[in-house]
Amino acid sequence: MKLEGLDDPDSGEHFFCSSCGAQLETIDEISHHFCNKCKQLKAGLTEDEMFFCWACGKQLLQMGEVAQGLCHGCKASIIRKIQAPVKKSMPHSGQK
Repeated sequence: MKLEGLDDPDSGEHFFCSSCGAQLETIDEISHHFCNKCKQLKAGLTEDEMFFCWACGKQLLQMGEVAQGLCHGCKASIIRKIQAPVKKSMPHSGQK
């Protein structure tokens, strides 16, 4: 399996597990973004032990996401919508 940017293994780039943060060693781990330990734990989970984002339905993998019930993408989207200025419609002068 060939991945972009991994042609030179001595390039000094390091990749980390998106669940536990451990450094990923193999191309298989890097392509899945999970270390083998987390991949096995994830496979062993039952449907009752999995958590999903209430906004989009994506499975939540990190404890910060699970605690809030939102994936990072939906959380960022909600924050952008809250921080966006609200446009107020101005009544036209001269019309009755």
